[in-house]
Amino acid sequence: MNKPLIIMAILFVVFLNIAFASATFKDFFSKITGKATSGTTNVSITVTGANPVTILLVSNISATSPTENSYVNISFYATVSDADGVNDINDSSVRANFSRSGETTRQNTSCSLVADIDSTRANFSCTIAMWYYDGSGAWNVAVGGSDLGNKSVVYNTSTNFTYNQLQAIVISPLSLTWATVSPGNTNQTSNNDPTLINNTGNYNIPNITVNGINLHGDSVNSAFINVGNVTVGNNTGSNAECDISGPNNATILVNGTDIQIDNTILNKGNHTINNNQTGQELLFYCFRTIPSTIPSQTYSTTYGGAWIIKIT
Repeated sequence: MNKPLIIMAILFVVFLNIAFASATFKDFFSKITGKATSGTTNVSITVTGANPVTILLVSNISATSPTENSYVNISFYATVSDADGVNDINDSSVRANFSRSGETTRQNTSCSLVADIDSTRANFSCTIAMWYYDGSGAWNVAVGGSDLGNKSVVYNTSTNFTYNQLQAIVISPLSLTWATVSPGNTNQTSNNDPTLINNTGNYNIPNITVNGINLHGDSVNSAFINVGNVTVGNNTGSNAECDISGPNNATILVNGTDIQIDNTILNKGNHTINNNQTGQELLFYCFRTIPSTIPSQTYSTTYGGAWIIKIT
């Protein structure tokens, strides 16, 4: 056999053994070092809140009367339901308001969870303050809420209640005085007017009347000043309260008679604004003539009775 051919055959076999051994070594090394070409992982997702909440029920609210010059808290309950369970209800989203055309909306920005009724329903308590000047009549009750999943805000506006009318006023000061005058003086205006009338209810007062009584002498009761010498108006300056024929149109009083004072009106409103307009009216007084024949003394309502300011 040819010696060179034998040597070449031997070398080829050795080369194949070395290559096989190298591949086997690399594969083994790869396995013992943890190098992998694929892996697995677990996956999960929870879907909630597919359904929006429902405001099932708003409790009945009885007709309510205002509290004079203050507010009244009106409380009621609402039942909120969620088909996905009470845990999906967004408790902090439940709120309520009272509304009426032409009036300021009164609201509670957060009703309180009372308790879960069952697995899908919860009971909430709401309280809203109504002021003395809020208008009388029917008010709508709106209760809204949402859930954590769907997040749609849902309202129930099916309930109404009646806010009653209140006619009430407060006047000040409670005494009316003049500086010392002399017989025959004219156009003597009061030194402590006006009478400030605050509307402390929710009635728009179309008329204000004054029932004046003759002023009798404190010493000589038989002597008196006829109240027909007094005029009343809702304006002052340049003796406006004494003017019965000009644009101010002051009104002459009549003894023991309710006399409507011209140009006066007292609409409801928040009188604490104190602008002499909102929920307020002013009255000014004038002795147009002091009789020249009466004796010198103090004349007052002590003998005949106090004057009365009324609303009609």
